[in-house]
Amino acid sequence: MLKTIRDLISGNSKVSNATLAPDPKLVTEPIRILSDGRAIELVLGKQTLRLYPEGPISICAKAGGKDWILVDPDRFFSGVAGFARIECGQAVLVGRDNELLGRIFDFPKSVMRRHLALVNDDGEIIIKPLDNDKRTYVSSVPEGADVDWMAARRLKNLRRLRAIFGSPIELLPPEQAMATLEEVQTILADEAYRPPNSLNRPGALLDLPGELTPIVVGDIHAQLDNLLKILSLDGHLDALERGDAYLLFLGDTVHREGEGELEEMDSSLLTLDLLFKLKVHLPRNVFFLRGNHESFDREVGKGGVPQARLLWQHTRAVRGKKYAKRLAEYFDLLACLARSQDFIACHGGPPRRKASLRSLIDIHENPQLGHELVWNRLRRTGRPDGYAKRDVKTFREALGAKKDTPVIVSHTPLSATGTTWTDAGEIPGHHIMFSANPEKLAIFVRSGCYMIPLEFPGEPLLDFVNALEAD
Repeated sequence: MLKTIRDLISGNSKVSNATLAPDPKLVTEPIRILSDGRAIELVLGKQTLRLYPEGPISICAKAGGKDWILVDPDRFFSGVAGFARIECGQAVLVGRDNELLGRIFDFPKSVMRRHLALVNDDGEIIIKPLDNDKRTYVSSVPEGADVDWMAARRLKNLRRLRAIFGSPIELLPPEQAMATLEEVQTILADEAYRPPNSLNRPGALLDLPGELTPIVVGDIHAQLDNLLKILSLDGHLDALERGDAYLLFLGDTVHREGEGELEEMDSSLLTLDLLFKLKVHLPRNVFFLRGNHESFDREVGKGGVPQARLLWQHTRAVRGKKYAKRLAEYFDLLACLARSQDFIACHGGPPRRKASLRSLIDIHENPQLGHELVWNRLRRTGRPDGYAKRDVKTFREALGAKKDTPVIVSHTPLSATGTTWTDAGEIPGHHIMFSANPEKLAIFVRSGCYMIPLEFPGEPLLDFVNALEAD
């Protein structure tokens, strides 16, 4: 389809230049928008969409790229919503024939199956109408809703995050860190949406409500900048604070993985400080699953570096033995898997042994089952003992899920540069995600009736947010 659209653009039709104006312009032939970095509004039948240039907010970030994002302004700025990225050199069909865009925007029938094509030509947008029976109009966005307004919304979110933490976002003093951790433990001892286990304590399953919109985050590995990016995106923090959405972390929140960073542990403690502040602020809307790195076990590490033991030693040195012990207890209190009407999730992967809903809730009686949920990896060449398609199937059955319910895991990125792998291992509905790449991060959200992956460029934000003036 991509080649077909490019052929349409580069065919016999001449592309003329057009400048943006407040009054809508009817598009009857291919046009190149001379936007000067301003946002573009499109009206397709009864559907309004906007194109915003995607760039960093922090002054210390790399120079802004030439990508654009396509959004529905009625959804994108009011809550958790999907969007489409049009990368430099990419052509995108806009219409009901584009399955992904149909899931994101839920096009009305006034949008044709092949309504128009959008091409990002070295950072400039080319619009080509594909159906002469349906009109398309283009204009500048309404006054006060341009790029500066969008940046101001992100700045507001970053300031709000700093206020939640208690500015600046830096390592808490030992006494305050202990008080915050103990508040989190109190919450986890009676955490919402966790059916009780046989000891009448919160079990290992998070049974999340379908009426709330999920924001699912993969491994963070102490990448504070990525965490701040996710939380500062349009609509996310507002939706969480309104109680309309929840944030679910799939584990491995600690331990940096970059070259030369494996032994650095302050970032892990600071990440936990921020996550704990969020949990205290939003106890029914922020949730954590246990990953293999949420442990002080000697086997946890990377590249021969015993990261778990180093974190234990560093925590004791910086915050004392009592805090380190409480942190170990926190790890043990975490849920190991989650389900909702939208998806099933765990850190590692489905167990390879037979499991029931009750045995999954009673992980304390089935420690090997819990180990598999956080340590399992997809079966691949050289890993014959990994989980496979049949294990995904029985996992769904054990949790009473439909056969097409998405199963989302992290733990095993399939490449050094990727962020999401849908239908991974050629298993329909089985998705792997990774959120710790400093260059590009990913989340899953619900759009309409579907869970969709969203990717974002990385951005250095920690120093930037700490330098912001308070409101």
